[in-house]
Formats: sequence, structure tokens, C-alpha cells
Amino acid sequence: MIHESKQNLKVMGETQSNGGIFDKVSIMGECSVTGSIEASTCKVMGECSVSEDLSCDYFRNMGEVSIGGRLAAAESRLIGETHVKGDCALQQASIYGELFAARNLTGEEMKVRGALHVAGNVSLETLDMQGGINVEGLLNCDAIDIVLKFNTQNYVKEIGAGRVSVKRRRTLFSAPPMHMFRAETIEGDHVFLEYTEAKVVRGIDVEIGEGCKIDRVEYSGSYKTSGKFTVGQAVRLKADEN
Repeated sequence: MIHESKQNLKVMGETQSNGGIFDKVSIMGECSVTGSIEASTCKVMGECSVSEDLSCDYFRNMGEVSIGGRLAAAESRLIGETHVKGDCALQQASIYGELFAARNLTGEEMKVRGALHVAGNVSLETLDMQGGINVEGLLNCDAIDIVLKFNTQNYVKEIGAGRVSVKRRRTLFSAPPMHMFRAETIEGDHVFLEYTEAKVVRGIDVEIGEGCKIDRVEYSGSYKTSGKFTVGQAVRLKADEN
């Protein structure tokens, strides 16, 4: 059953749609969209596939969504599984499920309590990460806060940020073995790391903490260490070399 008007698209059950421009989109079943959707709000509590682009002011996915083109949303709350073959532009995003982006992701503020997978680059203002992350390209943010969980594996090829913090999740009970946060290069003005494995860490102020395995540290301001760690080489650079 499907009800369409100039303003709303409401799907209950299993159906197909040609897409279009709507005020509100509500999908509570299974819907296959041939074309693009542009809406003020889009809420999915089922399965939805969009062959082209999805653009909305507010997007909430509590089911499974696949998008063949670009996803753009001013505010998004992703509780289910979201697959995007094109670029993602998410200004304010909360991820409690999983987001798979086959290209690049841009935005402002992002909170992750589920998992983020990006095949390209990520550019944000702030990233609050307490889930899983896999970025095959560059993660570029003003501020990055990552709290490692025990049962998730994390990898980012390159990090560039004003401030980078990677910490282990604290617990009152005995902790299981920790998966390392892995990166090729981490660069920031202020860098604090725990349980991180990287080839190069570069910054003004760098602090290497418990569980780290770093091949080379380059710093131009302060360099501090704590706990049990391994650093192959620590080099102080002149300010103009950083």
C-alpha cells in the first residue's frame, strides 16, 4: 500500500516508487525507489533502496537503507544499517548502527556509538568516537576523541587534526585483551595516544601512553610518555619543520 501526494510519501508493506520531492517520507515496510528522493524528513523502519540520491533535512534510519548515489542530510540519526555508494554530506550525525560509505564523507559534528566504514576520505569539525572505525583514506578533523572498546578493531590510514585523543575505555572490572587502534600516520597540534600502533606520529605536543607501538615520533613542542609503550625513535623538530 502506498500513499503519494505532492507533500508526503508514506509506504506500508512492499512497494516501488519513482521518487521525487516530498515534505515527509515514511517507510515502514520494504520500498524500492527508482530515482532520487528530496524531502524535509525521511524516516525508515524497514528496508529501502534508492537508486540515485537521497537528500533531506532530517534522516532517521532504524532499518536497512542502500543508496546508489549521494546521501545529504542536515541532521541524521542512523540506528540501522546504511550503505551509500556515493559521497556522504552529513552536517550533524549520530551513528548507533553502521554506516558504509563507498566514497568520501564530509560534515560538521559526528558521534559514533556503532561503526563507521569509509572507503575514501573523511572531513569533519569534530568526531566523538566510541565504536568502531575504518577509514581507508585521510581522516581530517579539528578535534578527534576516540575511546577504544575491547571488542572492536579500528584502522585509519592517515589522521590530520588540531587535537587527537585515543584512549582506552575505563572499566571497574578486569579488562579483556585490547584491540589496538592502527594508523599509518597521525599528525596533529596536540596528540595523546593509548593502545595505538602507528608508523609516524607528528605534532607540536605529543604524549605517548600505555600500550602504544610507534615507529617514529616527531615533535616541536613537548614530548611526554607514560605506562608501558614502545617508540622506535623520537625526534625533536624545529618549529618551521613541523
